[in-house]
Amino acid sequence: MPDWPRGPTWWLENGVVHVSVPFTWNLPEVRQILIRGFANGTIVGGPAVQLMPDYLAGIPGCTIGTNHSGVLQRVNPMATRTTTGCPNKCGFCAIGRGLVEPGGFRELGDWPDLPIITDNNLFAASVKHFDHVMDRLERWGWCDFNQGVDCRLLNEHHAERIARIKRPIVRLALDNMRQADSWEIAQGRLLRAGVPQSAIRSYALVGFDSDPAEAWCRCNWIEDHKAKALPMWFHRLDALACNVVTEDQKFMGWTNDERLRLMQWFYKHRDRKAKSRIAA
Repeated sequence: MPDWPRGPTWWLENGVVHVSVPFTWNLPEVRQILIRGFANGTIVGGPAVQLMPDYLAGIPGCTIGTNHSGVLQRVNPMATRTTTGCPNKCGFCAIGRGLVEPGGFRELGDWPDLPIITDNNLFAASVKHFDHVMDRLERWGWCDFNQGVDCRLLNEHHAERIARIKRPIVRLALDNMRQADSWEIAQGRLLRAGVPQSAIRSYALVGFDSDPAEAWCRCNWIEDHKAKALPMWFHRLDALACNVVTEDQKFMGWTNDERLRLMQWFYKHRDRKAKSRIAA
């Protein structure tokens, strides 16, 4: 499975340099490169540019582009999306508020037939659209629902169709323990439908409205349910540095050491003493 790049994607098309910028903390480096100039100019876009378009404004020869087909496949050649937008308006996310992918939730009439699904909220789609997506994925024989799916919307039909794919990877999302009941119901539906336990993973947003102890408990709760916990560090939507602990996060008890201990344990299963100390 192709890896996702950690930074911008650059390519040359018809002599013009293009760049897609995924994260706002990539913008300072991109700006330094763009101000050097390219002979035929540049076109720059991506989620970070949609969030902070003024950051790259005024650079000679640089054009902001927001609608270029095939960019997602340049970032990851196996990735696709079948819908855009999201009906939810979560405080930590730019999608539902229209800051990225404006225009509300929308089903696409067609999309590149590929097995890594990056929809923001596929389960918000109609049954007809969802079944069309599943028909294609069944032919692939494997898929990766790469975005954290909304457990509150996952129903028996969703689970049954996912189970018909030979090798699915499903990434649930548990942003807080208020959603734990919905998470358990969703996991149970997937398991009863025949999705292997090993195929179910779960994102866990940390550092948004929770202290370190709560984050450890929630990630451990996920792993107690035999799902791989994938903690995701919260960044402000205008963050210009990666993995920085903000003043708000410090107020909640976070330090960079606490952040690293959590991430290293659940991604690399290191620092066992830290886990036992905080769990106690």
